[in-house]
Amino acid sequence: MFSRLLDSEDAVSTETRLPALHSNDLLAVLKKLSAGRKFRELHGQFYLTTMFHETGAQRAGLIRRVTQFPNALRDFIYSGPHFSIGNPLYKTPRTNCQSKADYDVIDLTSITDDYIARTNYSPEWTLRGQDRESLVNYIPVVPWLRGSHPRPKQIVTTMYRCVIREMTGPSSERSLVSALIPPTAGHIYTCISSSFMDTKKLLDFHGICVSLPLDFYVKTLGASHIHGALLGSFPLPELNSHVRSLIHLRILVLNCLTEHYAQLWCKSWRPEYSQDSWTQNNIRLRRGFFNNLNRNWNQEYALRSDFERRQALVEVDVLVSMVLGLSLGELISIYRIQFPVMQQYEHDTWFDAKGRIIFTASKGLSGVGMPRKAILGDHRYGLITSGSCEEKIALGWEDVREIKEGIVTHDVLDNTQPSGPMPKTIEYHAPFVRCDRESDYRIAWEAFGRRLGHCKVYGGDSGREI
Repeated sequence: MFSRLLDSEDAVSTETRLPALHSNDLLAVLKKLSAGRKFRELHGQFYLTTMFHETGAQRAGLIRRVTQFPNALRDFIYSGPHFSIGNPLYKTPRTNCQSKADYDVIDLTSITDDYIARTNYSPEWTLRGQDRESLVNYIPVVPWLRGSHPRPKQIVTTMYRCVIREMTGPSSERSLVSALIPPTAGHIYTCISSSFMDTKKLLDFHGICVSLPLDFYVKTLGASHIHGALLGSFPLPELNSHVRSLIHLRILVLNCLTEHYAQLWCKSWRPEYSQDSWTQNNIRLRRGFFNNLNRNWNQEYALRSDFERRQALVEVDVLVSMVLGLSLGELISIYRIQFPVMQQYEHDTWFDAKGRIIFTASKGLSGVGMPRKAILGDHRYGLITSGSCEEKIALGWEDVREIKEGIVTHDVLDNTQPSGPMPKTIEYHAPFVRCDRESDYRIAWEAFGRRLGHCKVYGGDSGREI
């Protein structure tokens, strides 16, 4: 069983790698992940590439390191910190970017429809004012068109792709980090991207990749790098049309943050999307959000608040677990045993009444929210309540966490926009709450169970009924 799960189909059983297991419960999960179709079975229908080698491509005169806001998406090259789980606009490098610490988290509530983050690399043809065709011969062509005559020029950058960070960080909060990137953009070899002949398979694959069960799979292997053989071992089940619709919509509203995704949105649109709903009622989740969606993308169709984005990922976790044949108990066991850092961050991340994070212990969200304690001399905060209005004071999270009504203000200098550093005021609306992921999993599981009734969760004769 492990030779099929962890290595190639023809691996010798006595030489295969063994997973790192901490519970008998997790062995049952691995057995379920080993069943069914694998990503590698889509041979000829997808293409993997690491695209530009960070050093080699510069030596070859293909790219140059220049940290700047590009004029167009075709001049943008992704690096690993640019994206996070289901978020292609996670961070942007600072003007002087020398290390992975020199990135700022992008406020998705503040970006424009055509926003493009800074990039550390740009194609040489752009910097030299040359014709883009000079680089086309260096970009891979998708395999399903290679035998065509005459050979069409469909290079990978003409397609939407699922991009994954090549480094996994097994001891970090999450190991498997992926997002959807738009056509014309490139990426360096610290990322690996997947192009698909079928857009549905692209969304299927990304839906699986952002889920906790697949992250568990990567953590269990102890893999430090993502590579083709590992991706080939990922489960890729045939989805029931109803479940596929539920997963795809959540993937789309997470990733389609700008007009650069309008074509993907339109091509993937299904009328049943507008009949969807959240699995729980909460003032931080827009009521009727799904009912207002239609085929033509606009900025309101993207999830921008921290709370709504977290909820969508929770629901994807549950749906993918159902598709893979896991039980609710197994999903919770995965979370409890294999994700201690994630539990720590969840336990100490707080949201305001509008869904914005006001405080988090997450190291990946440095600069988001307030500091735990007030910083001496930092008078950029204010507190507005029914009885008073204080301005230009020093505040920390511990000073305001117990207030039940009012607004905390924070004056910042936002340097993530092309227009340059610009002052803005962030507002945090009381009351403040934190989430319970296990409870949210239970609520979502029950809600999806009611919706799906006794239908098969995935396609084929082996589809599991719930």
